[in-house]
Amino acid sequence: MAKMTADMDNKGIKQINDIFRKLDNRELGPALRSVRSLIDTYPHMMYDEELENIEGDYNLMLDYMRRGFNDPHRADIYNNLTDRLYSFACDMFITYRTQHVEFFIEALRKSMNNKFSNETVKAELEGFVADTAMLSLEAEATRTEKSKELYRKHNDFMQSLFCNIIVSHQWSVHDSEFFKTLLMSPTVDTIDAQLLVSALTLATMNNMDVNKFEILVHLYLNSTDEKVRQRALVGWVFALSSRTRLLPKMKNIVAKALEDESVVNELADLQKQIIYCMNAEQDTDTIRRDIMPELMKNNNLKITRFGITEKDEDPMADVFDPGASERAMEKMEESFQKMMNMQKAGSDIYFGGFSQMKRFPFFYNVANWFCPFYIEHPEISQTAGNLKDTPLLINILKNGPFCDSDKYSFTLAVASVISRLPDNMKEMLNTPEALGPAVSHEDQQKPAYIRRMILQDMYRFFRLFPQRGQLVNPFDGENFTFITDNLFDGTGLHELVPDLCYFMIKHRNEKALKNIMAKFADGGNSKMRLINGLYELNFAKRPQKAVQIFKELNAEKPDNKRVLLLLARSYFESEQYENAAKCYETLHDNEPQNTTVALNMCVALSKAKKYDEAINMLYRLDIECPDSMPVKRVLAWALMGLGKYEQAEKEYNRLTADNDVENGDWLNAGYCQWLKGNTPEAINRFKNFMANRNIHSPKREHEISYEFANDKDFLYEHGINDTDIHLMADIIDGATE
Repeated sequence: MAKMTADMDNKGIKQINDIFRKLDNRELGPALRSVRSLIDTYPHMMYDEELENIEGDYNLMLDYMRRGFNDPHRADIYNNLTDRLYSFACDMFITYRTQHVEFFIEALRKSMNNKFSNETVKAELEGFVADTAMLSLEAEATRTEKSKELYRKHNDFMQSLFCNIIVSHQWSVHDSEFFKTLLMSPTVDTIDAQLLVSALTLATMNNMDVNKFEILVHLYLNSTDEKVRQRALVGWVFALSSRTRLLPKMKNIVAKALEDESVVNELADLQKQIIYCMNAEQDTDTIRRDIMPELMKNNNLKITRFGITEKDEDPMADVFDPGASERAMEKMEESFQKMMNMQKAGSDIYFGGFSQMKRFPFFYNVANWFCPFYIEHPEISQTAGNLKDTPLLINILKNGPFCDSDKYSFTLAVASVISRLPDNMKEMLNTPEALGPAVSHEDQQKPAYIRRMILQDMYRFFRLFPQRGQLVNPFDGENFTFITDNLFDGTGLHELVPDLCYFMIKHRNEKALKNIMAKFADGGNSKMRLINGLYELNFAKRPQKAVQIFKELNAEKPDNKRVLLLLARSYFESEQYENAAKCYETLHDNEPQNTTVALNMCVALSKAKKYDEAINMLYRLDIECPDSMPVKRVLAWALMGLGKYEQAEKEYNRLTADNDVENGDWLNAGYCQWLKGNTPEAINRFKNFMANRNIHSPKREHEISYEFANDKDFLYEHGINDTDIHLMADIIDGATE
């Protein structure tokens, strides 16, 4: 029985998708026949006389054409019938899902407890604002209980209304105008308005309704409440993820909105913020790997199975190691500052921690994932009451750098453990610094900050909500690079594409870059050609293709320093070292004081085995920059290449004795000793190299033979043969197994 139901579900979804494909192609006749076939197959799905009306009007249109009538309005009538069938198919789609998809079945069940006429919704939302205002007139003895009951009833209504909007059929123009007016009204609470905007977002993402979509765009363009406005912006942009479209109308709505240059710029900023948001797991790994160990190592707390306790300080620590405590504090502050800098740049640094706190019953209700934080929320008010003796909650609400979803998580989590915290931690929670760096009220009102918090709420929902797989996900596939949507064709957003591509390159988001380039690869646009070259060089790892692109650009713009630098690097990575050296030489002639360019030229010359040409420049650089480790590295390698092993040895001794020693210095120092004939010392240096190698590197790189293979031409050139290489590899790899 279960398999038969699943087969029916898959077959039905395929038929519905086929209907939308035909409607997207404006194939009205075939789409009508497919709709009729689907309803005949599943007669329990729905019945609506609108389908019969569309069929009747279409057959009449066909009959007029058969009889040779020339109707000047034929195209308009055809488009109108197609739009009507599109709306009918969308209603059929949501009906199908409320019968077969768990998330929509549950949403329909929760929405059936109330009737949601426009008049009922208006009366409830405006009545709630009036009733809360009247609470101040109540006697203190009864105010608390009346307040709890008022918020409880209103929350039940809003949860049900939220679900009702998600499973609602297509709205009329009258419905659209009603909600536009209602959600911009000062008589409606901003929390209610924001929550309903999120409901409209989920509804349009999963079953496009052009009238709901228009509400979101209208609120974004016209609302005076910045939180409603920014939520509407995220809403209509994420609605573009919908698999269903009413393209002509949506195109007109979007094109009109983008006539305003500020809208174009805000969309570009939103695209960047989405990328920051999607880096949350990667940022979490960075914090867990590079920052938290230092913070935990240097703090003064110890976590045990009995709770959190303070470590006893070692009174002799500063005797044996003067300044140890100061250094530990500096390291801890440095690690903490790294994390704060990530946050300021736009990273979602709290995702890792709070992702573990979404299992509270509070998050069983879908609306709670999108609800702005307020202390009176009936599902946390009892819990929050346990924290009334600490200002922590007020700090979270006013100044905490958390999205609303995390504020609810934090409140529930802290309330559940506060009674078990040691006294010193309870005291700490009463200080203004308890939450770390606070966000000023002024910063919290900025559109970019508001938008970031909304995106973080959305990201948590689409990564952690149990039924997320049943919904369209705006962070998956090509959805997250919304600027590639056809609705933006011909708008001012295209002018900002190169800047967005550079952003993707900087943040090493290859998937986003490929999505954008697939849409905007323009052979005649020099900026996009430059980006293509960067893609070939940095991501595709095809430096030969990059060479061709940058050669053409260099021929067109020989004075462009950046293009010449990229051409030099492409030559270098494609092992055309002499050509790379010539490019660096041209750059050096133009900027003789640029040490980096001069050093790169020396590296290229050394790789081209022109050590004698490199050595004079290296000696000069070593005099000018006596403390430069990079200069000493290249100088040591060039000396070794010239066979001046004694001089090279002195440089490698300096490098390996320095605090800034790189692990590769040990490998090259080993080569120097090996070429010099001092095999025991070579072995020692190779062992040092292996002991300090990156343990996270690919497995094949865990053996010294991997390094020998990379440098075999150099070794052959200086008298080391295959037998020597195999024997040395066995000695080193055997010692490090």
